Amino acid sequence: MTVGKADLPYPYNQDFSGIVTRVKGVREATRAALVNSPKVASYLKAGANLVEQNLGACGAGAVTEAGRKQYWSGLRFLTERALAGEMERLEPPFLRQKGDGPYRATWASHDDYLNDLLTFLFHAMNYDPQYDAEVETRGWLDDEESFVDAIDRATYAELAAICRMPLFRLQLIMVATADRNDGIHDAIANQYSGALGPWKKIYESTFASRGFQLRPGVTLDQLAYMLAAVMEGFALHHLGDPGAGIVDDERGDNLVGMAVLGILNSYLEPVAEPSGLTLREQFRTTSNRVRPADRTLEQSEDPHDQHH
Repeated sequence: MTVGKADLPYPYNQDFSGIVTRVKGVREATRAALVNSPKVASYLKAGANLVEQNLGACGAGAVTEAGRKQYWSGLRFLTERALAGEMERLEPPFLRQKGDGPYRATWASHDDYLNDLLTFLFHAMNYDPQYDAEVETRGWLDDEESFVDAIDRATYAELAAICRMPLFRLQLIMVATADRNDGIHDAIANQYSGALGPWKKIYESTFASRGFQLRPGVTLDQLAYMLAAVMEGFALHHLGDPGAGIVDDERGDNLVGMAVLGILNSYLEPVAEPSGLTLREQFRTTSNRVRPADRTLEQSEDPHDQHH
C-alpha cells in the first residue's frame, strides 16, 4: 500500500514549505515535491525519535560496551549512522529506508538535515503534542474555586510538564549555541509563539472571569513573557539540581507558585477597584513613604535635624 503524507500522524502531515528548505534538487518543482513527501517526513520523524530518546525525561542512561554510561554532549547523538538505524526501525505509516543512499539523495550535507530538523522541531505545530498537559495546567485556572490554589496546582503541573519535554532540553542546548546560526533564533521564536499563544488566551479569560484586569503599564504579552521566564528558570534549576527544593512532592511546597503569585499580585488589580497606577508608581509611592530616613525626618522635632 502506498503511503501518502495525509496518512501520517500530526504534525508530520502538515505543510513543511518554509520549514524544510535545504533538500536537494535541481528544479524548484522537484524540491517542492520532496519537501512534502512521506520520505522527508519519515527522516524528520527518525530525528525526532532520536531527540526524544536522548533528551527525554531521565531514565536509565545509555551504556557502552565497557559498561560505562554514555555521555552525550550537544547533538552528537544525531549522527548519520544513528539516523540510518532509526530509519530502519520506523513503524508504518512512516517509510523505512535502508542504507545512506536515500538520505544522501535528499540532503546535500548532514548540517543541512540538522537545520531542517531543528526548524521543524521548534515549529509551533510541535509544542502541544509534546506538552500534553492542558488539563493539568490550563484547565484548573478557571474551574478551581480558589484562585490561589489553582495557581499552586497549575504551576506545579506546568513545571513537571516542561521538565519532561525533550523539546525544552533541546532548546537549552540550542540557545547556548544560537549565535553560531541565526536561523536558530527564528526557530526558537516560532516555538515560543506556539507555547505562549494558548496561555495568553487562558490568562485573558481567567482574569476576566475572576474580576481582575491588568494594571496600567503592563501588557498581556509582557506578562506572558515574565511568567514564561520564571517557569523556565525554575525548570532549568530543577533539572540541574533536583534536590534544591523547587518543589516538594510530600509537603506541596512550590517556589514556582510563590513567584507566579507574586507577579500576579503585583500586575493584576480588581476591575471594580482600579488604582489607576502603574506598578512603578505604586511601589515608588510606597517605598518613599516607608523609608526609615523619611520617618526620622518627619518625626524629628529639632529644626536643625529637619533642615538636614
